[in-house]
Amino acid sequence: MSSLIKAPPQALTKLSPAEDARAQIAIARERLVDKLDVVQRALSPVLHWRAVVKRHPVATIGGAFLFGYAVSKFFSRK
Repeated sequence: MSSLIKAPPQALTKLSPAEDARAQIAIARERLVDKLDVVQRALSPVLHWRAVVKRHPVATIGGAFLFGYAVSKFFSRK
């Protein structure tokens, strides 16, 4: 976690403590935005459910059937 907040020493020279904190927060925010972009790019194919159904129609229908069966057994009165 501390590696996200550390900035190069030359970036923080001659700053007041408040400015130093703001600079560290800005650097951490930029790094988090970059990491979020990487995660979004990695997950985007999975989040497009229509593409998943087109690629694996039998598995999708089978999974939906099994899910419905499990839910019906869970909520049955017996």
